[in-house]
Amino acid sequence: MTSPPRASPARRLALPRADVAPSTFGDGVGLLSAYVLLLIAIPSRLVLAPLGGAGTPSLLLGCGCALWWVWHRLHRSEPEPAPPAPVRRTVLLLGAAVLASYVNAMARPIVSEEVGTADLGLVALLGWTGVALLAHDGIADRERLTTLLSRLAVAGGALALVGIVQFATKESWVDRIDIPGLTANATLANVYDRDGFARPAGTAIHPIEFGVAVTMLLPFALHRAFHATHLGALRRWWPLLALALAIPLSISRSALIGAVTVLAVMIPAWPPVRRRLALLFVAAISALVFVGIPGMLGTLTGMFTGIGADSSARSRTDGYSVALEFVARDPVVGRGFSTFLPSYRILDNQYLLLLIEIGVVGLIAMLAMVVAAWTAARRARRAATVEADRHLAQSVAASVAAGAVSLALFDAFSFPMVAGLLFLAVGIAGAVGRIAWDEGVASRQARC
Repeated sequence: MTSPPRASPARRLALPRADVAPSTFGDGVGLLSAYVLLLIAIPSRLVLAPLGGAGTPSLLLGCGCALWWVWHRLHRSEPEPAPPAPVRRTVLLLGAAVLASYVNAMARPIVSEEVGTADLGLVALLGWTGVALLAHDGIADRERLTTLLSRLAVAGGALALVGIVQFATKESWVDRIDIPGLTANATLANVYDRDGFARPAGTAIHPIEFGVAVTMLLPFALHRAFHATHLGALRRWWPLLALALAIPLSISRSALIGAVTVLAVMIPAWPPVRRRLALLFVAAISALVFVGIPGMLGTLTGMFTGIGADSSARSRTDGYSVALEFVARDPVVGRGFSTFLPSYRILDNQYLLLLIEIGVVGLIAMLAMVVAAWTAARRARRAATVEADRHLAQSVAASVAAGAVSLALFDAFSFPMVAGLLFLAVGIAGAVGRIAWDEGVASRQARC
């Protein structure tokens, strides 16, 4: 009598018991989907009042993801096969670097404001790390991964629609959201002005965060549009159309650079016919925006041609000398994560902030995490034998690349939506690599 087949490592994390079949919301994908919903649907300024900045629902769920991942690792009943896991290791390495910087911060003379932000930074990192680790190990198979990416595309499309409505009406609308138990820890003013145009922020804190978030979600909408062939045309394409229109309407250099990054990663992987169609699509969206909205072309081009006179661009370059002075004081592990307060200087460069706060060790860990995620997705693409699987892996690589580029353009970890999406994309990249490895092992065993 043969024994039943043993569950894969991913399946064992996804299921509390091996004899229970996964339901639609019964594994890591369900919890990650809930995280995305809370991150995007609830304005970032709504928090549980007793917890302050650490009380956003998405961050609390992220911490729950971390606890679930740790609980699973501690309660394994048998050894698991060990697929290559560079993404997981670099995520944990970044966490260790942040803890080292925290110890260093508490060991030096420190003002009370820095203590509070350092504590909040630890909680935030716990939540982001939990999301990355659960995504890495809690997505059972490629089908569940595709489900998560489709939900991310829909969430991105909904966020983009909110921004489009804000741009058209010059009204925030999200300031009218009232959720029992949550209070606003800052004014919900989500529409800004630039050259007479309303700059939407959706449910994000700022238009820059909104613009970067929609570019990070754009690759998943592309994958849904091209490969969710079981859906009708409208259901497949509306998230992509909304995201493509929202990017220029955000009037953000970071969003435009992120969109170029996404296209630079995605287009070379497409067949020639799709490339031509993509260029026609970009031209059509550009014509719609520039012809339909007089003055928009000058505003968008002026953000780049007039960059020398732009105050935010000057703050990036003028802050380098100040930043290097802080780096010289604690170059190895930094002065403490989240302890470089905006009142000291607004640097608009997360990599530079990380060098100040978690030192050379922490910055190397951050870069290693991004590189590991990119490499895992690219290797999965090369290993795939089906075009849809190759495109899925490439879309994950494009999202990671857009997030990594954005870190050089603003202090991204001060904005929960972008930070949460970046760590989620990193975890998904690790899952893509792990699933490809599992499938390769199964294929080799089938041939034996």
